[in-house]
Amino acid sequence: MAQQVPLSSVYNAIRILREFTLEDEELGITELSQRLGLAKSTIFRLVNTLYGNNLVEKNMHTHKYHLGIGAFELGFAAYHRNELRLIAYPLLNKLMSTVREAVHLAVYDHGEIVFLSKMVPDYHQGTVSKIGKRIPSYCSASGKVLLANQSEQEIDRVIQQGLYRHTPKTITDGQTLTEHLRDVLKNGYAIGLSEYNESVCSIAVPVYNDTGQVIAAISLAMIKSYLYPAQIQNYVKELKTYSRLITERLS
Repeated sequence: MAQQVPLSSVYNAIRILREFTLEDEELGITELSQRLGLAKSTIFRLVNTLYGNNLVEKNMHTHKYHLGIGAFELGFAAYHRNELRLIAYPLLNKLMSTVREAVHLAVYDHGEIVFLSKMVPDYHQGTVSKIGKRIPSYCSASGKVLLANQSEQEIDRVIQQGLYRHTPKTITDGQTLTEHLRDVLKNGYAIGLSEYNESVCSIAVPVYNDTGQVIAAISLAMIKSYLYPAQIQNYVKELKTYSRLITERLS
């Protein structure tokens, strides 16, 4: 029983760190306590430990905390050691130059997707994604491609968690989403039509490893007025070509 205490402390410290996101850069003790369901005294003790190791820093004006230089070092090391990102980078850069639209690389993580890479032409406008940003899987092209390739149990879990309406185009009905994901799986690509951001549309295809498992998605994103139906299949063809090239290099 005594061995579970430090494990619990480590787990709760990790939970604290994961509350800091691009949307919630600063959080106070009370906010963390309410979010995590832990006593303020516990949060204070754990935050002090994180502070002592430079994993969080304190804003002396707001008395709230944000990720520190230690967290930056860990994230930077992980980012530059990510094999998928390193292999995909030059290919995605070439894809961006070919199609002249924003290109993204994303992976699936517990019902959400995380952007590993983003490349944007100098003149490009409108995309709000950032490297490291998380968004729900059910309301973007990359997310739907990745979710469609999950197990039925995982899809059901995402639906049971609730499908929040981000825009009027967001799919919020579980049965409709399930049927839509079947079409995505059959077609081998997904289209996001202003489902997360009203001004942005996207097209995505899966990326496979050498055993045929889907490990990521690559996508194009553009202002919705720039996407014409006649262009879609050409974009899909380009995306699938570069997806195959990434798979070959991963092998």
